[in-house]
Amino acid sequence: MQRGFAMLRLYKILTTFVYGAAWPYLAIKRLRSREEWEQRRALHVERYLPADGSGCLWGHASSVGEVRVLARLMTALKTLRPQQRFCVSTYTSTGRRLARELLPEAEAVFLFPLDGAIPLRRLFRHFHPVGVVMVETEIWPYFLDYCRRRALPVILANGRVSERSFRRYYYFRHWLAPLLTVYRRLAMQTAADADRVIKLGAAADRVIVTGNIKHDAEGIEDRHLRRREIRRQMQIPEGTILFVAASTRPGEEDIVAQALTATGMDGEHLVCLMAPRHLERLDEVKGVLEAQGYQFDLFSDIESGSERRSRVILMDKMGLLAGLFYGADLAFVGGTLADVGGHNVMEPVVAGVPVLFGPSLHNVREAADAIVNQDQGMVVNNGAELADAIRRFHSGALRFRTMATNGTQVADKTAALIVQDLGL
Repeated sequence: MQRGFAMLRLYKILTTFVYGAAWPYLAIKRLRSREEWEQRRALHVERYLPADGSGCLWGHASSVGEVRVLARLMTALKTLRPQQRFCVSTYTSTGRRLARELLPEAEAVFLFPLDGAIPLRRLFRHFHPVGVVMVETEIWPYFLDYCRRRALPVILANGRVSERSFRRYYYFRHWLAPLLTVYRRLAMQTAADADRVIKLGAAADRVIVTGNIKHDAEGIEDRHLRRREIRRQMQIPEGTILFVAASTRPGEEDIVAQALTATGMDGEHLVCLMAPRHLERLDEVKGVLEAQGYQFDLFSDIESGSERRSRVILMDKMGLLAGLFYGADLAFVGGTLADVGGHNVMEPVVAGVPVLFGPSLHNVREAADAIVNQDQGMVVNNGAELADAIRRFHSGALRFRTMATNGTQVADKTAALIVQDLGL
């Protein structure tokens, strides 16, 4: 433990030095994106945080996926404590935009400050939350030590430590151990996640397995109603397969486009919603589709009421894909045929949609194994296998089980823990 605190002191010295050295760069960034870098540096905190922040619960989510988890969690928490005030921070600007949309009742939505002494001192001079709820893997050394010294309780919700991250963190376990003691509760997704975080230094009596909030879903009736509404909006009749190619990476759009052609199915039988992982690549993906001979409609145009003319719909808006899975019949999740390690393979399954994915799964191995074992999806190793799976699914020769759901049990359980541990 003493070794850990010594490493923490070294981290503080280094970050203070880096912060000072980077001051001219930060000043330039502030000129280019004033609001963002004022919040990163916790300047003029009174402009974006409530005047009386002493009663707020602080929820933090890094980006889009974690914001969705936090939104479900806050909804469950408000059911238990309707009067509880809360603020939300995110690490990315896209996450902040989604948080403003999903959590309009939040008293403030702001960007997480730089992990250094000066920004945190500025922030906490004005902001005095009752506790902090951090979603998934969030370890900010200076911030956690600041919370420790101020006796500010911190809870990790929907915690996750992948096998790959564990191998990396394990070399620094003596340094991580004192930081993990700051968490009053670590609510982990799986028993494997719990075991790993304990091996990294978390106290076993503070660790609990709650499940994954991302796996929570709507009731079956709600799901059917939502399916009909999504398909009506996207102008896709029943009997036509809506295939979602989600979170695709470079090279995967080409594979999907070739697979669509190889199925031999026309637009009356198969429509594809293609959603690249990063919208900055939209022009690149348009070029890929055009090179493969595909015309396409933009999702934003269809959403605005334009007539759908093509068998490919190109997603050009952030934060909507998780909801659109409820209108789909079959999905492919990217980052798995490209050597990336996979994205959220459970998201379509939660919506009742079987999922296909490639063999690159080191980021999502446990979820992928569970999907295959429960016959809710399968691995396709290349474009030919992807085309064959789509074709056989359409003919009825390939069948999957769908997830039965009874609502948001994990979010409810985690919210109850937060109420208990923070004394709300």
